[in-house]
Amino acid sequence: MFNRSSMLLVLTMLLSAAGLHAADDSTAGVRRFGSDTFIAGGSVRVDKPVPGDLIAAGGNVDVDAPVAGDAVLVGGNLRVTAKVEQDVYAGGGRVILDAPVGHNLRVAGGQIDLGPMAAVAGNVSVAGGQVSLRGPIKGALNAAGGRVLIDAAVDGDVVSTAGHLALGPNARLAGKLR
Repeated sequence: MFNRSSMLLVLTMLLSAAGLHAADDSTAGVRRFGSDTFIAGGSVRVDKPVPGDLIAAGGNVDVDAPVAGDAVLVGGNLRVTAKVEQDVYAGGGRVILDAPVGHNLRVAGGQIDLGPMAAVAGNVSVAGGQVSLRGPIKGALNAAGGRVLIDAAVDGDVVSTAGHLALGPNARLAGKLR
């Protein structure tokens, strides 16, 4: 199991080893290793299905096509609108996820928005300045942040270390709240 520092180190090493770079802010370097896709650039858009894992870094990262494996995303602005079949690991200034996640979700960022289409089949760990959770979570939720809004069903326990925790009208907590 990776911790966040290990994931970022591995991502940096993989991108460096693959020689990924962008010619300017609007283009991205793409490498495929087997079914896995590595992409980096000023502005990155994934608009074709990824048959394996996706590792993406950029100022803006948009995932608009399904990912069959894990997604590891790092950038200033991250937006995911297509299903990720496995785990999602994301870190960014602003993270918007509005698509199903097949297993677990781990996110850190300044502003994090999980939309109503962001149904997570596993556990969620989230840390951010402002966190809004509006999609259902089948597992447990660990939420840390300045302001955290839970406005969806959470089937597992909820552990929150938020400065301000709010439960919206759609919040349904099946487990314990700590």
